[in-house]
Amino acid sequence: MIDRKTALVILNMIPGLGPVSIRKLLNVCSDPVRILLDTPKEIKSMLNDATFESIRNWNKIKWKEEIEKAQSFGLKIVSFEEPGYPDYLRDIPDPPIVLYIKGNIPYDKVFIAVVGTRNPSFYGASMAEKFASELSQYGFCIVSGLARGIDSISHKAALKLKNPTLAVLGSGLGNIYPPENKKLAEEITQNGAIVSEFPIDTPPEKFNFPRRNRIISGLSIAVVVIEAGLRSGALITAHLAADQNKDVFVLPSDINRITGKGNNLLIKEGAFLVESVAEIIEQLGLQQVKENSVTQKIIPENLTEDEKLVYNVIMGKKTTFNEIQAITGISTEKLIRILTALEVKGLINSFPGHVYEDKNLNGQNRGEK
Repeated sequence: MIDRKTALVILNMIPGLGPVSIRKLLNVCSDPVRILLDTPKEIKSMLNDATFESIRNWNKIKWKEEIEKAQSFGLKIVSFEEPGYPDYLRDIPDPPIVLYIKGNIPYDKVFIAVVGTRNPSFYGASMAEKFASELSQYGFCIVSGLARGIDSISHKAALKLKNPTLAVLGSGLGNIYPPENKKLAEEITQNGAIVSEFPIDTPPEKFNFPRRNRIISGLSIAVVVIEAGLRSGALITAHLAADQNKDVFVLPSDINRITGKGNNLLIKEGAFLVESVAEIIEQLGLQQVKENSVTQKIIPENLTEDEKLVYNVIMGKKTTFNEIQAITGISTEKLIRILTALEVKGLINSFPGHVYEDKNLNGQNRGEK
């Protein structure tokens, strides 16, 4: 007898059955095990004949080998029903049903995506290094797609500082793409994670990458576009982020630079034009970086992962409940519990109007209450 998680893994492996379709099936029949074992008639009208037959013949899928291979490769498989599934990702319109993870997702960090063209100019490459490094030093976990160019530069910038980074793949984790980034992928797993929603041996098909891009934006508090052409995948990621109500930050580009045409288009569409990391921090409502330096946040070790995430937002300032919730994406009930715990632990003060303040603010700031 298979369990719910195994059933979800199997459904995720069925050709032609994507996350949106699987959720529609679960809305009709909430038990994924029953969908496979009984194949209720009410779901037949929701599927084409080939997909319906694939579900009926689910045992022909090599799901046992998939689970064994995941174990032998050192991969974790996490379904959307489990605690280890990232909260931010759960909130997008079409979240993955399962995630394959190698390494450790740093849940105590705030994720920010840094993306761009596979063929950057010297300007684009240098700006990717600069922005990814400074954001990483500030305490963000850099999220990108392991692609050539801006993605690879951004991951390497974080690793150079020995800070975690997260790579989302458009292929299975047993089929690293591009192949020259296999070593980089391994380095990322030592201080971060590589992630995919695709079964392990899935090749890097062209149509996988837009799906991959929604995960990059979905995991992140915001997306930073370094340099992108009009047909760049980074442009897709930016539009997906906007659809997910995430901030999109864009560097200005030379009007004669083909690789930056997408940047200027995004700015015309209403993305935030930024020339420094400080502007990103300010727009996100986080603690301002000091002039000519970057602040590294130090968070107490005796906190849960959720408490670290929330305290990371409050640290060094006074802020409101709504601002904290907008940044963390945590539900109201859960956030109330976390804030209460932080206050009991002596890390924050609360004030009327659902205002919260880092207890370690200096006297001058406290005098502004």
